[in-house]
Amino acid sequence: MSGEAHDDGRKAWLAGVFDRAAPTYDRVGEAYHDHFGTLLVAAAGIRPGGSVLDVACGRGAALIPAARRAAGGRVLGVDLSPAMVAAAVTALAEAGLAAEVTEMDAEHLALDDASFDVALCAFGLFFFPDPEAAVAEVRRVVRPGGAFALSTWGEEDRRWDWEHDLLARLDVERRAVVRPFDRAEDIESLLVAAGFDDVSCTVAQHEVHFADADAWWAGMWSYSLRGTLEQQDERTLDRLRHGAAGHLRALESDSGLPYLLSANLVRARRPVA
Repeated sequence: MSGEAHDDGRKAWLAGVFDRAAPTYDRVGEAYHDHFGTLLVAAAGIRPGGSVLDVACGRGAALIPAARRAAGGRVLGVDLSPAMVAAAVTALAEAGLAAEVTEMDAEHLALDDASFDVALCAFGLFFFPDPEAAVAEVRRVVRPGGAFALSTWGEEDRRWDWEHDLLARLDVERRAVVRPFDRAEDIESLLVAAGFDDVSCTVAQHEVHFADADAWWAGMWSYSLRGTLEQQDERTLDRLRHGAAGHLRALESDSGLPYLLSANLVRARRPVA
């Protein structure tokens, strides 16, 4: 089935959500995308002078460390959100790094076949309306023998199960996550079906903290969940915050509200023949 059939306006909606989230994306509380982006790049096998594509690059959490490792080579970041592209361009300039960033649809990469040594996708796979099409496109543009490294969220912090229950009750037309790909076997099946092999997965964990309930609420609006919250009226949003208050108090510690993040870091190879 084509990406257009899967899409039904979802891509434009999602790009808008991230455009509006971009100013505070990974900037509320303790940043974590940069942490996992660095780990993903370390696992990808990028070499100096290599060519690297970062699909759904966001603000550049993986793009920036990739540009450092591939010094002297070609590094390209693509994203569907114009505001995220602009933020990545700014971040690269502030870091003094050379890389290209442009708007592009992961399911329709306007790039030559076998033109990159390594492709990255940090926490983007679960947003694609047609992940099979996106992964097939990545395989097409990675050279034979090249690598594809991606990350998805893994097991959730059980201390925050209540948050999932509250959000699941909200009436929404669209949710940002299409398929979570939170299990290594689901990711491996997708990659193997697309023609990748030598798939390996490791799990990385990182605990972050929200300073207080207000920081948690601001954080809710700073990533893809914003798309769910924007579909609610003020009364529902007030009810959501009130329903969370007791749970948040129970989590309070000297360092704030702790949240243990688990990520699947997956690496695969495009076969030589």
